[in-house]
Amino acid sequence: MRSLLIFALAFLASASYAPAQWRRLGNAALDLQLSGLATGPMDRVQFRSGDARLFARAGAGQWYSTGDFETWSVERSEPPASAPPPPIPDRLPEPDAALRATSARGVVYAAGLHVWRSEDGGRTWANLTKWKQSSLLGSPVADLSVSPNDPNEIAVAAGTGIWRSADGGRTWSSCNAALPHLPVRRILSLPRGGQGARISFLSPQSAVAAAFEWQPGERTAWRPSAVLASNAALLAASRRFNAVVTVLQTQGDWVYAGAADGRLWISTNRGADWIVPTFNPGAAVEAITIDERDPRRALAVLSRRAADQSPAAPSVLRTLNGGLYWDNVTANLPEVSAFGVAADFAANAVYVATLGGLYQADLLAPSWVRLTGQGLPDSPVLDVRLDPSGNQLYLAVYGFGLYTSIAPHRSRDLRVVHAADYSVRPAAPGALLTILGARVSDVRAGDRPASVLPSTASETHIQLPYDLTGTGVSLSFLSANQRISLGLPLQPSSPAIFIDPDGSPLALDGETGVLLDAQNPARAGSAVQVLLSGLGRVSPNWPAGQPAPLENQPRVIADVKAFLDGTPLEVIRASLAPGYIGFYLVEVRLPAIVNRGPAEFVVEAANVLSNRVRLHLEP
Repeated sequence: MRSLLIFALAFLASASYAPAQWRRLGNAALDLQLSGLATGPMDRVQFRSGDARLFARAGAGQWYSTGDFETWSVERSEPPASAPPPPIPDRLPEPDAALRATSARGVVYAAGLHVWRSEDGGRTWANLTKWKQSSLLGSPVADLSVSPNDPNEIAVAAGTGIWRSADGGRTWSSCNAALPHLPVRRILSLPRGGQGARISFLSPQSAVAAAFEWQPGERTAWRPSAVLASNAALLAASRRFNAVVTVLQTQGDWVYAGAADGRLWISTNRGADWIVPTFNPGAAVEAITIDERDPRRALAVLSRRAADQSPAAPSVLRTLNGGLYWDNVTANLPEVSAFGVAADFAANAVYVATLGGLYQADLLAPSWVRLTGQGLPDSPVLDVRLDPSGNQLYLAVYGFGLYTSIAPHRSRDLRVVHAADYSVRPAAPGALLTILGARVSDVRAGDRPASVLPSTASETHIQLPYDLTGTGVSLSFLSANQRISLGLPLQPSSPAIFIDPDGSPLALDGETGVLLDAQNPARAGSAVQVLLSGLGRVSPNWPAGQPAPLENQPRVIADVKAFLDGTPLEVIRASLAPGYIGFYLVEVRLPAIVNRGPAEFVVEAANVLSNRVRLHLEP
């Protein structure tokens, strides 16, 4: 059980947040089923004379360098020019192939659709990357460089990143695992249930799928996803308006549409009729968000068109009357293009993603503040999303991927959520709750004290007494010397499986205590331990705020069931987790026969279902 406690502590530490403290969700690598990990397209590569340090340039112009071909540093200036290419031989392996000479006499390399090597000055060529009908590197090669120290060491820039060979092209290794060049453009969906976060790219390459997912429990790379919203609706709207429609957002019967020429249309009857468009010369509509409670309220963000950089072009527009009039609320936002918008209309909080970073404002009096913080790279932010409850903020940071944090506006609009998954659901006796937005004190559940656990400046973890009864509980606490009271619904059980921000559950192998994920799947017939909150009362009763005993742990009174892809599992035990405060442990036995891959796991207590999570299985 000691390993269980260690993993629980480490898990909570990794999932802990504070305003402007960011956690990376995933990395910048792609799994394209090549000989190694890929990343975004690179167009230049060059060894430096002397130390043979490798430099690489992304399509947007940013240079990076590496000395060990694993870790990369951002370079502020361009490296010295490389040696001129050799004379063009009489016979090229491909039309317009790029040529590179070596110090070895007669050895020449060429790069095009494939990488080629000639040892007789170009009279004959050997293809170094052809595999069946495609390339080992997954895309054409934009550039090639030869090490000044070894004619057999070469590196290439391709649409799938940087690749290196140390044996003249016989074998290739990836240099992309830590190269910060993921050209993320849109957040297609956030982690939910057994689904991970999904993203799309700024400039889709022929070698790269349109959408990628960071699966719950993933530790290696983004993987292609077949799920991508159809462009059929955008194409139909473009034909109707005779414009390039870039955005369509719906809320009930309301539809908002934006185009690349800055026009905005609104329909109140699912697109049967449209309000005369609003014009915004010099700008392109990039994103729209609608108030789910009142679709007459919406925000649109716009980028500046390259042909018209007029400072009069707006970046952020707001409507309060269904598009009859749009307010320009760009205010003091720097004159940079905006690409994404997210808003918690109930809290009057809005976030805008721009080339200059992330900005926040209050909708009642827009004055923009740039958000920075620990862990957030200095790079353009091209999209921003809030989870459905407005508790967690997600950013698409160009080159680096996804980042997430507690939504900063929670510091002025406190929210009580389940500590296990930050969801808003009824409380239960013994539940671990989190007050988002502040460190509070003197927390009471009705007329009884609640246990306050170790907390941060932006969130306070508490535990309710195990023997609470009734259908509701009044939660009160001190924040900034003010007493705040909130009423919470209470039910006998409100189970929630602990997950981290990418949706990975806190599940361990029952025999070894190893944390289970995509790299360490659960095996058929094995015991799996899952940690939860909110399973309700226990027998014998236990004092809140005290670690559960290491032996003879109090058992859960509610009837507990577990399901794997809808199939009932044997529940070995359901009790408090030994040695820890407020955690429940449910141990189940997997079937003797399972399919390899992810499966949906859910717990039920007193006829109430938990959040759905993904377990990775191995027969």
